[in-house]
Amino acid sequence: MVSITKATIADIPVIRGLAMQVWPQTYTPIVGEEQVAYMLQLFYSPAALEQQMEQGHQFIICCSEGSHIAFAAWSETERGIAKLHKLYILPGQQGKGIGRSMLNYITEELKAQGITALRLNVNRYNHSAIAFYEKVGFTHYMDEDIDIGNGYFMNDHVLSKSLIPALSQGEGEAE
Repeated sequence: MVSITKATIADIPVIRGLAMQVWPQTYTPIVGEEQVAYMLQLFYSPAALEQQMEQGHQFIICCSEGSHIAFAAWSETERGIAKLHKLYILPGQQGKGIGRSMLNYITEELKAQGITALRLNVNRYNHSAIAFYEKVGFTHYMDEDIDIGNGYFMNDHVLSKSLIPALSQGEGEAE
């Protein structure tokens, strides 16, 4: 059984610790060790995480049997649209429905706020993540290359998912 809780600034060491375990395994084969080290410092230093929280990023942490196993973060980026900034699960915990549970939690939070779409960026070469997101209903929206400094780029697909349930045939039609 997993539990999901909202994270606070006091949880920054937990989030950072999880990122330090997940990122090297996930991204070193894609972008190399130097870029991973640079991006971890850029996005996961205590100061960077605190700034993200202060800017409105909502973080959650997932636990199983008393251990922290995953985290996610999102924020509203434009009226009615939110962006999933992070969703990371320890490699040994992947494939157990944790990502789906976290997305369900986030989706319910967003729907309660009137958000109608969720977008995310995923590295174009992170094939397992792309397959997961497509399996849970995300579709390709666009591609973008983001200059993150120091000569590094994030080469991403932007995926999107509507949070408005599709009307079933005949539903909503005038009688």
